[in-house]
Amino acid sequence: MSACPDGWGLEFGKRDMTASQRLLDGNHGEDRVAGGCPALLVRGRRSTVLTAEHARSMAARRPRTRLVELPAGHAVHASAPGESASTVREFLDTL
Repeated sequence: MSACPDGWGLEFGKRDMTASQRLLDGNHGEDRVAGGCPALLVRGRRSTVLTAEHARSMAARRPRTRLVELPAGHAVHASAPGESASTVREFLDTL
């Protein structure tokens, strides 16, 4: 949302937002495991979206992937911002 002369409005046009969302839909599992660079997968232990089993499977299928689970919900950065930032810093320090 952004301020407009007549109040608040969307940052993007509705059609653009719909098109963008449509590109996110689908199975992107193979895209996730295709890269070879180091990757960090952060999962909130209280997530109802990404199960622990699925996260472990994702990490196991992709070389050089580190899985970290934090005491948080699905939006780890929002529910555990300090721990999330520390985890990312620690990972980046290993590169």
